[in-house]
Amino acid sequence: MANDISQIGVVAKNEIIKCVRGRKFLVSVVIVFLVFMLITGLQFVIDSWDKLDSMGELTEAYLSTFPMVIVLVVALLSSIALVSEFEERTALILFTRPVRRTSILVGKILACTIIEALILLVYYIMVTAVGLLKIDDLSPDLLTSFGFAVMYAFAASGVAFVISAFFKKSSVCTVISILLMLVIFPIVSTMVESNDGENWYMIDQAGETIYTCIPEYVERYNETLDQIGNVVDSAVAILKGFTDEGLANGITWLAGNIFSAEYFLADEATQKAVLTALTSGDPAAIMQYIQYINPDFLMIQDASTQASILQMFMFLTMGADGNLNGMIMVLEIMGGMSALQPMDPPDLTKEFLVLLVWGIAGYFIAWIRFVRREF
Repeated sequence: MANDISQIGVVAKNEIIKCVRGRKFLVSVVIVFLVFMLITGLQFVIDSWDKLDSMGELTEAYLSTFPMVIVLVVALLSSIALVSEFEERTALILFTRPVRRTSILVGKILACTIIEALILLVYYIMVTAVGLLKIDDLSPDLLTSFGFAVMYAFAASGVAFVISAFFKKSSVCTVISILLMLVIFPIVSTMVESNDGENWYMIDQAGETIYTCIPEYVERYNETLDQIGNVVDSAVAILKGFTDEGLANGITWLAGNIFSAEYFLADEATQKAVLTALTSGDPAAIMQYIQYINPDFLMIQDASTQASILQMFMFLTMGADGNLNGMIMVLEIMGGMSALQPMDPPDLTKEFLVLLVWGIAGYFIAWIRFVRREF
């Protein structure tokens, strides 16, 4: 047992040294720095740096997209951990040493976890610096967020190790890891949720805990949803007013006082021509269609009053369009969508276990494949 632990330590140390000297480690660090600088720079470009005065704002700006950055880092480092030994033919030397393959695998897992955690720590240190600069009371939940970021990297590495154990090219493993984590899993989660299913067990959903574990973010998110919901509800209420029976009766009353009975028997083209003549105010044009106009309406001497009545009639007629019912239905469906439902604070224990299971399951499958893989 002591010998196995010693071997794991040696493998982990060598892996860390090899990784730090590699180009992909440098690329990972550069990605993290570039993401931080891009987010910070955009705050000045869009003039929102001064608005970065709360923990919710800080979380949304710097952490809401961080799971994608973690995936890139994991894809660059963990996805090549096993396949590189076969691709670079170093396994010919490594497997002839008195070191168990299990010790090699555990050492690589340990090395990747340490390196990725250190890279994530650098990002969180920079975010903390911004927080201390802009926010008087920095939330200690930032430490919880960092813990879940490390756990998400651990779980994503488990997936990457599975891919690394089955494929023969490191470049292929990197691409598949990114595709799986950023495209396939989110699509599956969305489809399950759209069919009223539970998707809490998906790794991408658990990864959202990186920013949803901060209460200020949840509060800000729900406030934004409330504002959107109020706009949707107001639009529905306004549009329903145009479909009310009383409005239809009002339009009929106005039409009966503006037009004669012949107007309602005429074809659509004639009705449009009559309305055009009335709105133009040209006496000659009006006389051309005099039989279609109610004499009482023509008795109104004030031209501005006539114009106001016509304008009101046209507005209400356009508002009572038959497509409004469809628009109202769409808005009501939008209001009931899960995307517009308030966000509940995550169950941290459950999310932690989900990420832990994803990581352990991935490493276990990779172990089964790795110990039986021939060079």
